[in-house]
Amino acid sequence: MQPGIVGLRRAITAAWQEDLRAVRRDAYDMETGKEAWSFIQRLYNLVSELRTPIQRAWGPGGLVHVADNPDLGGPGPRVSLTRIKLRNHGSLVAVEASTHNDGEAKPNPGLGLDRQIDVATITPYAYVQELYGTLVAFLQTALNVDLELGGSRWLFEQEAANSFVAASRWPAIAELYQRVTREHAVEDSFEKVIEVFAPGTSENGETEVRLTLEQLHRCRDTDAEIANFVQAVRVAVAADESDERVTSDNVARELGLEVGSIMKLGRLLRAERDVWREGDAADDFSAWNFLPSFNVHFFRRISSIDDYLAIETTLNPARDGANGAAKPRDDSVGAERPSALPDGIVTFLMTDVVESTPLWLRSRAQMYVAMKRHDQLLGAAIEANGGVVLKERGEGDSFFAVFLRATDALAAAVDGQRALQAEPWPDDIPISVRMAILTGEADADDGDCRAPAVNRCAKLRRRAVGQQILVSETTYSIVADIMREDLSLVSVGHRRLEGHERPEQVYVLQHPEVLLEASVPED
Repeated sequence: MQPGIVGLRRAITAAWQEDLRAVRRDAYDMETGKEAWSFIQRLYNLVSELRTPIQRAWGPGGLVHVADNPDLGGPGPRVSLTRIKLRNHGSLVAVEASTHNDGEAKPNPGLGLDRQIDVATITPYAYVQELYGTLVAFLQTALNVDLELGGSRWLFEQEAANSFVAASRWPAIAELYQRVTREHAVEDSFEKVIEVFAPGTSENGETEVRLTLEQLHRCRDTDAEIANFVQAVRVAVAADESDERVTSDNVARELGLEVGSIMKLGRLLRAERDVWREGDAADDFSAWNFLPSFNVHFFRRISSIDDYLAIETTLNPARDGANGAAKPRDDSVGAERPSALPDGIVTFLMTDVVESTPLWLRSRAQMYVAMKRHDQLLGAAIEANGGVVLKERGEGDSFFAVFLRATDALAAAVDGQRALQAEPWPDDIPISVRMAILTGEADADDGDCRAPAVNRCAKLRRRAVGQQILVSETTYSIVADIMREDLSLVSVGHRRLEGHERPEQVYVLQHPEVLLEASVPED
């Protein structure tokens, strides 16, 4: 979000929260008998009060107008392209949108804003939600922006930010839900909130609600934490140039920070893969240290969080298939999730670029471009075969994905290797990837899978070499008779995985059109 849009969003949520607090205290006056008139006046007044942040959101020359009556008008003279008018129809409020063309405003139902709201028969909570929902819909259309204020997720995010700022840690879901419901009127159940912030979790609200930097930035009263983060990134850039570690003691001394600020800063830095590498931290993050990421040099000229987020987006583009487009998603509290992380008996695919660290040291610029392409190719292969990409596992540039069906994992691995081998990599950046596939039982929790089978798959991957796909005996037993005809699994005998006494039968996946290494060294 651009600075002006963040400011407008903050101003809207401040007013919205205050009204939700009044509803919670049974102090919100709908003006019985005059609900429609009151609704209209309140919306017009809100837009008038938001005059300054609206202008900043649109920029110089941006004008928004909400009524024909100049006494009730919003910011600016009547030359804005989009207008909204509310009419009193007794118990109903009619919302009408128009577009200013050729010197006059003409009705424009195509904007999707026209509707009727029965304000006389609804609860105070529904009244407030209708009021701000109408406001947000109009401003988003008039300004052509997305304020990301659908549903109630924004309220829980704001309270999570408040808790983080005050307590120097992220709140648990249960703690956050209690805080929100004690202070504000909401209609979201505890179970719905869990499903939004920790889909598929087996814990009873103990999972932490952690906001991304972008989410934290758009919340109110977080500017100090964001400013500390930006300064700390500059410290990390300097440490990278000097080939030194970044430590909390040095940062505290250089930036003049107290323990609470250091704890918050450590949590924010730890979540940024393009800043933090190979670090350690105390449980409460009162002390920490890390090596700057190989990508940290890209942030050497940043002066604001907007600079950081813009660069971070280019380093980690969203993927949709192979075209890099972001998938639209409704993150509102209570919204149905399009898919959950597979749970129970699942199949894991782990990959890793062989000898990636020397390649980074040889040429960061070339390696950066190569790894962006690597991520796109593997991400497309995994998602096209029904897999879900989780966070990095192990050392180097790796992927960790989970599949409901073992046959899909095999197909994704072969498709990924085929795409990687077809890519024209630079001569001095030879990208070679090793892979391992293992089926086992796991619990999906907080966007991750945890189980002994996950560790076993990582250890199987360590036995692999570049351009090789190793497959476990558990996966083989499932797919042996149902594989695609162009795939085959060849046994290399028993191999002992690191830390395990029992040798395991290991197989190599083969395909006639893909060059795949078939030999595995003896123990």
